[in-house]
Amino acid sequence: MAKPKTYEGGCLCGEIRYTVTADPIFPHLCSCKMCRRWSGAPTVAWVEFPLDDFSWTGPGGTPALYRSSEKTRRGNCPKCGSAICAIDDGYDNISIVIGSLDRPNLIAPDVQHSYKSFRPKWWRPIVDVTGPRKQKSATNDSRLEEKHTAAS
Repeated sequence: MAKPKTYEGGCLCGEIRYTVTADPIFPHLCSCKMCRRWSGAPTVAWVEFPLDDFSWTGPGGTPALYRSSEKTRRGNCPKCGSAICAIDDGYDNISIVIGSLDRPNLIAPDVQHSYKSFRPKWWRPIVDVTGPRKQKSATNDSRLEEKHTAAS
């Protein structure tokens, strides 16, 4: 079995940084209302990692967390406002915005696009899933749909 890669990332100003050594889990896109308003983008590209393998390493410590729904807190840098993560109560993974990775080209979202019908009609993302990546995909998207029930 291959040793997991180490991924690093952070915010625009560098105050919030993280590192994780684990295989990426469930890379996907989401266009729910919460993701769009929180990020300011038509779609957010997410990837999950086990919380046990994840650590905040920057001088700013942990991001500011905003409770966006009954189950979810979303993390932003308190200094520059960059969107960084989502943490669900009782869940063993942290969801990271792929764009916050230092090397976002290492993880491509899967073909899964949650709340695709909520995206602006002019937005039609095309994801090249043929690139070099080894990551686990969710086989059932009901888990993600459940996380975002308040989003629609």
